[in-house]
Amino acid sequence: MPQFAFLKYDYLGNSVSEYMLAAATFLGVLWGFLLARRLILERLRALALTTATKLDDVAVAMLEKVRSPECYLVALFVALRPLAVHPRFDRGLHIAVVTVVVYRLVTMFQVAVAYGVEKMILTGGADTDVMHRDTAGTVTFAAQGFIWVGAFLFVLSNLGFNVTSMVAGLGISGIAVALAAQAVLGDLFSAVAIYLDKPFVVGDFIKVGDLGGTVEHIGVKTTRVRSINGELLVYPNAALTGTRIQNFKQLTERRSVIAFCLPGDTAPSILKKVPGHGRAAVGKAKDSRLDRSHMTGVRDGALEFELVFYVRGTDYIAYMDAVEAVMLDLLESLRLEGVSITGPARRMTVAPAAS
Repeated sequence: MPQFAFLKYDYLGNSVSEYMLAAATFLGVLWGFLLARRLILERLRALALTTATKLDDVAVAMLEKVRSPECYLVALFVALRPLAVHPRFDRGLHIAVVTVVVYRLVTMFQVAVAYGVEKMILTGGADTDVMHRDTAGTVTFAAQGFIWVGAFLFVLSNLGFNVTSMVAGLGISGIAVALAAQAVLGDLFSAVAIYLDKPFVVGDFIKVGDLGGTVEHIGVKTTRVRSINGELLVYPNAALTGTRIQNFKQLTERRSVIAFCLPGDTAPSILKKVPGHGRAAVGKAKDSRLDRSHMTGVRDGALEFELVFYVRGTDYIAYMDAVEAVMLDLLESLRLEGVSITGPARRMTVAPAAS
């Protein structure tokens, strides 16, 4: 139609109709971005108010990172694709879009990384100590640093730079740095393994080799343990992940063996009662469970007995109270029978029963 002939007029290599289509595409893409962002944010915010989990709060924080100017830039880039534009302008627009989009993705990933580190390390809520928060901050900083390096290399690659040759050129110096920092990196990755696997947490009583104590702090490089004697034991994290650790805080019950001897001339009628006295003593003790009570043999003319029982719970003081009560009750029963313990008497504690 003649009245629409102006649509075919050419300006800077594109017709009017092509410019109008590009404008409509720009408005459509921009409106779609902004509307979708608004609707999703409203839904997520409403959901965050009704749930106890922080995942929806993290999703809201990530989506709030997206800004309107970025939507304008992406919409413009999409709208101009069908048009013939100057190569320099197109190149500049491409660089701007890649840089802005990658930057925004990195800032969104930073929110997710911070949440992941907090979930992994700061498990104590508001009462988490300052050292744990320092550790979380260090791990977050290191993880975000890796993200920024990866994003920088990605941007360079999309802009036409030969990233492979750059990385290869840094290979020799990278190997030297890696060798120099091998111990530090080993402890760092071991710290991450400890936080993820949780063989122990702050407050647990652990034993490494012949030394043991209460875990006070799990850091990026070392773990600090306060021994029962009061001194501070500092272990490299790599050493802890490469050795056997006894975690006594995870005990559900402790096993105790009381071994004692009676004179060889004790009357058989009394000897028959001794295992029963042991069973009765365990039955009276709080949170105790009998395993066995027997005469086990003869040594140097003395008659050997063993009383084995378990004390439920993780409190070591309560465990020792129960053991003491059993021993005192047993001694009282033997005194009433007119016999006394002879020879070496011993008590030993071993690992809890397998469940």
